[in-house]
Formats: sequence, C-alpha cells, structure tokens
Amino acid sequence: MRKLLIPILFAPAFLSACANPGVPDASALNYTVQGSQQAQAVQFGTVMAIQPVLIAPNSTGIGTLGGAAAGGYLGSRIGNGHGSTAMAIIGAVAGGIAGSAAEGAATREQGLQITIRLDNGQAVAITQAADVHLVAGQRVEVIGNLYGGKARVVPVG
Repeated sequence: MRKLLIPILFAPAFLSACANPGVPDASALNYTVQGSQQAQAVQFGTVMAIQPVLIAPNSTGIGTLGGAAAGGYLGSRIGNGHGSTAMAIIGAVAGGIAGSAAEGAATREQGLQITIRLDNGQAVAITQAADVHLVAGQRVEVIGNLYGGKARVVPVG
C-alpha cells in the first residue's frame, strides 16, 4: 500500500503538466473551443509602445494539494507517536507552501503590454503572451472586444 501512495500523491502534478501543450494561455494564437467559430470585431491600428510584463497564473490548487499530501506523507515517516503526527502536520503545511510556489513558477508567462493607436484615433493597451513578434510602428489587427472582453493583437497580413 505504501508503494502505491507516492504515485497517487504526485499524479495531479503529472497530469497538470500534460494540460498545457506549449501554447501560453494568454497567447494571441490560443483559442478555446467555445471561442472558435465566432465572429469577432476587427480594428486596425499601429503599435505605439511595447512593455514586457509578467502574467501571473490563476492557481488551480494542484500544486498546493500535491505538495501538502507529499509533505504530510514524508513528515509522518519521521518519529513515532505524537512526534510523527506533529511532523506530518508540519510537513503538510511546508509541502503545501512549496507546492503552491512551484505551481506559480511553472505556470507564469512572459507577456507584453501593447499600446496601439487605432485608425479611429483611439489609443488602447492590450496585454497578451509574448509569443507573437511585434515592434513599435508595426500595423496590427486588434481582434475581439475592446471593452471588457478578450482582445488579441496580431500583425496585419
């Protein structure tokens, strides 16, 4: 039974690693099934400025849960009686903190804040993953909803 416990504890972390096939979540090239095959507004403009940003992920809790389970299990192997219980609790707390930090570091994305002067004269800023090459002065398409919805920036052509 103990030999099976370790793979079971780490299964969520391995499965979450398979969930992202390499395309950043905030990519201009990443569409969900629900977001595909829907008409979206398109506006044209010129890139005025680009700033690098860090896009923080939404935590799934998998890192925290997996870390707490692994830490609790390993902590319970130390000592016996009440000492073993105390170490299991300490291990679970430390493992949860470490697992949460590891998940955040593994899912963080490099991004760009792109400021665009639209052809109608309006200026907008859109943040997305840094996987589409853009430079100041470049003509771009802004696809989507500029006011509260998702929008993405891609080069014209």
